[in-house]
Formats: sequence, C-alpha cells, structure tokens
Amino acid sequence: MFMHPFYTAEDRVTAEKTPFVSFLHPEMQKADRKCLSACTVFMPDETTKFLHEAAIAEYRGVLYASWYNCPVKELQGYTPICGKRSTDGGKTWSDLEILCEDRSGKILYCPPVYAVAEDRLYMFVNQMVAPDHIHSLDLYILNNETGSFELLWSRPVPFKLNTNAVALPNGKLLLPGRVGELDGFPNTPAVLISDSGRADDEWRLVKIAENGDLADGKKLVHPEISVILAEGKLWMFCRNDESRIPLVYISEDMGESWSAVHAHDIPYVNSKIYCGELSDGRHYLVCNTERFDRSKLMLYVTEGEKLCFTKELLVFDAAQKETRGAAEETSYACHYPGCWEYDGKLYIIATVSYADNVRGADLFTVDLREL
Repeated sequence: MFMHPFYTAEDRVTAEKTPFVSFLHPEMQKADRKCLSACTVFMPDETTKFLHEAAIAEYRGVLYASWYNCPVKELQGYTPICGKRSTDGGKTWSDLEILCEDRSGKILYCPPVYAVAEDRLYMFVNQMVAPDHIHSLDLYILNNETGSFELLWSRPVPFKLNTNAVALPNGKLLLPGRVGELDGFPNTPAVLISDSGRADDEWRLVKIAENGDLADGKKLVHPEISVILAEGKLWMFCRNDESRIPLVYISEDMGESWSAVHAHDIPYVNSKIYCGELSDGRHYLVCNTERFDRSKLMLYVTEGEKLCFTKELLVFDAAQKETRGAAEETSYACHYPGCWEYDGKLYIIATVSYADNVRGADLFTVDLREL
C-alpha cells in the first residue's frame, strides 16, 4: 500500500482497497535542464483567447502541430481545429491554418490526434454537440501534393480521443480514449483497435473499465488515458478527477482485455498524462505533479526497457521564473501535453495558461542524447 501526501481521507480509504504497483526508482535522478529548450507556437490574441488539447507529429521532416481554438472560453462559440507547421525542428512556425470548422458554432471540434501509417499522415478529430458530448469521429489525410488535410470519413462513434495512435508489435494500431453514448458525455476508458494496421480502415472498440470501477464505487470522471508498451504488456495510465489516486490498467494481450485498476506512485494529478516508448528502448511519461493548479510539469524517463523511472526532468514550474521557457511572466499553468519523438529529440507541446485564463501553446524540445 502507498499513500501520496495529497490524498484526502476518502482517497486513503479507497487506496487501501486498491491493488498497487510501483514505477518510481527510490533514488530518482534530477536531469540537467540543459537538454531542454522551449519556443512559443501560439500566443492568445484579441480574437482567439483560448487554446486547448494540442497534438504534435512529424512527417517527412516537417512538424505538424494542431489544437482547438475558442474566441474567449473553452468550448463556447466558434471552435475550429487549427494548426501550424515547422520545417526547422520547431524553431519557427508557419501562419495559422484552419483545418476543420463549423462557422455556426453548433458543432465544436476537439481534440486532434495523429497517426502515421503506410507513409501517410492522418489526423483524427472529434465533432461535439456540447462540451465533451461526442457526435462523431472524423478522419483526415494529408494530401502530399496540395499540403492540405482532406476529410476521408466521419462516423457516429462516441469515442473521445486522448493521444496519437500507437503502433503495436502485432501490426495493429491502437487509439486510447474514452467512450459514452452518442451525443453524450464519455466516462468509460477504452481503446479503438485497427486490426489491419490501417488508419483509414475499420476500428473496433474495447472497453477498459466501466463507470464505478474504483474500489469505493465512485465513478470515473474525465478518465484521459495514455499507454506504454513495456515488458510485453500495455500499461494504460489514467487520469481521474473523482479522486486524487493516480491509476493504471494493464493488458497482457495487446489491448484485448484489461486488468482491474491499480494505484501507483507517480504523483500526477488532475490533468492529462502523455507517455510512450523511445527509439533507444527507454520509456517516458509527462504529467502535472503534486500541485492541483497544473503549475508544475514533469518528464519521467526510464533507464532501459524495464518500466522503472529513474530520472526526472522539470519541464515547467510557475514557481520558478527561470523554468518558464518561452512563456511570458504571467503564465501560471502548463498542461495537456502531447508528444512525438523525432531525430533524437522528444517534442512536447503543451497548453500554457495566462492571466484571466487565456491560453496559448509552447513547444518544449528535449535532446534525448543529453538526457
């Protein structure tokens, strides 16, 4: 049994009933921040004050970043998917593009994620009829000749996307997310699996857990998930706003079935987690830790293929001015990370919150050779 210092009394009761697994080495090393650089991808302005749930991918040497924008408040009014591109590793970015939109504001778009399959770049997005009420799953493909994203299909699948598609060793593709009723609020963690390994093919749904899965009968709320493939298993890390207990589910058959929920010792809190494998065999996990204002963003890295994190890198800390990177001094939170590895670097795009809760996006670049 393990108790985080930020647990409430209720959390302690639940934790006592929940299986536990450890991921952190007892002698964690602090990585030198010299391996980290940052730049601004999008700053809020008078017409667009809110940005959220950014994604990033590399394709043929170009970085593609996308997110959803709102004029003032989250998921109110005109809410398109916007994007920018970088041909110099994130140092400079193209002008803003509108990738998909509904000018009436009746359909809200959220959130983008990417997949690279068969040497094509795909972008998945959700249509919503209200905040987090999923209306459809849409798939776009980059036209290599025109450079624009084109709609391939839109399907009435009430699956809210969380992270980029994951290529499994069995040749299949996996999308982590959560599911609910059509035009309803999704609270059941789940995955979509493409058996053919094609992004434009059929995707079947596998639920990870139903609501009320916690040991005390509490329902999962905003269970955003992200997966690591390690030691022949899938480890699905889960955010849950109903309690403060960090959660993980385990699959030993590449996502076809999942264990009961486990608690663990990574001190992440009420925001999205992003994790995965690096090409050198290490694993990583990016998350907000310890504080519930999302003011501290950490990167954890393993030493090898075993899922034991031995090193931590402070990516952002609003309490330390020198760690804010490209963000202005008024920034107070950095959250909702999205990641992609390319050319010896881990690119982390994240939402940055400023005064009056206006939001932009920064890109944090980690040189893996120095980490």
